[in-house]
Amino acid sequence: MVIRPFSVIFVTSLLLVCSITPSSSAQILPEADLECDDSTEIDLSGGVGSSLISCELTNPTSGAETVELSYQSGVLNTAGPESVTVGGGQSETFQIVIASPTGQSAGTYEVNLSAVVTEWNGVPVSVFGFSDEEGIEVEVLPYTTCSSSRPSAIFAEAGDDVTFSVAYSCDSNEDSSMMVSLHLLEKGSTQEGMWPSGFNDMSEDDCNIQNPMGSVNCVFVLTTPSNLQEKWEGCLIVVDETTNPGWSCSSDFAFTLTVNEKETLVPSVGIDVNGTILEDLGVTEENQKYFIGGGAGLAVLFVSLVVLLRRRRG
Repeated sequence: MVIRPFSVIFVTSLLLVCSITPSSSAQILPEADLECDDSTEIDLSGGVGSSLISCELTNPTSGAETVELSYQSGVLNTAGPESVTVGGGQSETFQIVIASPTGQSAGTYEVNLSAVVTEWNGVPVSVFGFSDEEGIEVEVLPYTTCSSSRPSAIFAEAGDDVTFSVAYSCDSNEDSSMMVSLHLLEKGSTQEGMWPSGFNDMSEDDCNIQNPMGSVNCVFVLTTPSNLQEKWEGCLIVVDETTNPGWSCSSDFAFTLTVNEKETLVPSVGIDVNGTILEDLGVTEENQKYFIGGGAGLAVLFVSLVVLLRRRRG
C-alpha cells in the first residue's frame, strides 16, 4: 500500500528529470535485456572440464544503467562479472565460465543468470526489481577411461594351460556395467581373427566391472595347442567391450605370449640312454657311436646267415 504511491512519485520524478513526456516513444522506465548462449557441453575425460559462455546485455533506455549479475548453478561452478554498466541505447558483451567438478555424473544441468538494474541515470532503482533472466542448458558428457595392470610377458610350452590375472580399473562418470574379455592376436596382426586351433579361453567366470570408478581382478585360463610344429608368437589383450585398445601387440592393453613347440625325444633301443652299459665295458663316449654302428652291422650279418642256412637245409 505504501510502495505504489511512492512508485508513482518516483516515476513522475524521473520523467521530469529526463524531460520525457508519457507520449514519447523513448523508453521511460529502467530495463535490461539479457541474452546468452542457450546450451553448452562439458567434457570431463581429461579430468577437469569447463565451458565458456558468451552473453550480451542491452540497455534499451536513454539513460545509463548499472546492472547487477547473479548466478544459480547448483552442483556446477560459475564465474563471471558481478555487475556491468551499459550506456543508454547501448549493449555490452561479457563471458562467464561454467566448470564441472571432477567425476560429476553425466547428465543435463541448468544454470540461471539474473540481471537486475540497480542504478538508472545515477538513481538507485533496485527496489523496483527491473530485471531479466536467462537459462543455460549444460550437458556433462559421459566418459569412461580404463587401464590395466597385467603380466609383462607369458612363456609356455605347447599343450600347457596358462593361468594369469589382470587388474582392470576405470575412471568413469557413468552408471554402467561392462564385460572385460580376453583377445588373442598373432605377432604383426592389426586385428583379431579366428583363434588358431588349440587356443581356448577356459576361464570359469565372466569378468565384469561396475562403474562409475570401478575396478576388478580378472583371472583367465588359456589352453595352448599340443601339436605345434614351430614356436608361436603373439600377444593377449584384456579390454572392456566399449574401449578401443588399438588392435596391435604394441597396445597399452597388450602383453606378449610365446608358445614353444615341444622337443621330440628319440627313444633308445636296448641301450641305456646315458650309455652306462657301454661305459661298464670300457667303451669311451667318443667311440660309442662306432661301437653302436658296428654292433648293428654284426646283427644284420648274423640274421642274414641264419636265413641262408635255413634255405639250404630246406
